[in-house]
Amino acid sequence: MSKEFQIGDRVKVSSEGGWKNTCLGIVCGGPEPIETMKGPENFYWVQFDEPQEDVNGPDKYSKAQILSCYIAVVQA
Repeated sequence: MSKEFQIGDRVKVSSEGGWKNTCLGIVCGGPEPIETMKGPENFYWVQFDEPQEDVNGPDKYSKAQILSCYIAVVQA
């Protein structure tokens, strides 16, 4: 089952989702349901604190759609 996030949640994005580094950001959109091979998931738009490179590099992205399984809320 997909995790749920709210717009404005402070999150950590795992590098396992196709990014060169684990990074921090803010949820700025979503959820957008999708069916994956592991079952239902949601995409969320995340605005990164600093531009990030995906594993294909060298382009940097200031925000991206991230599957919920690669996002975790950062506890204050």
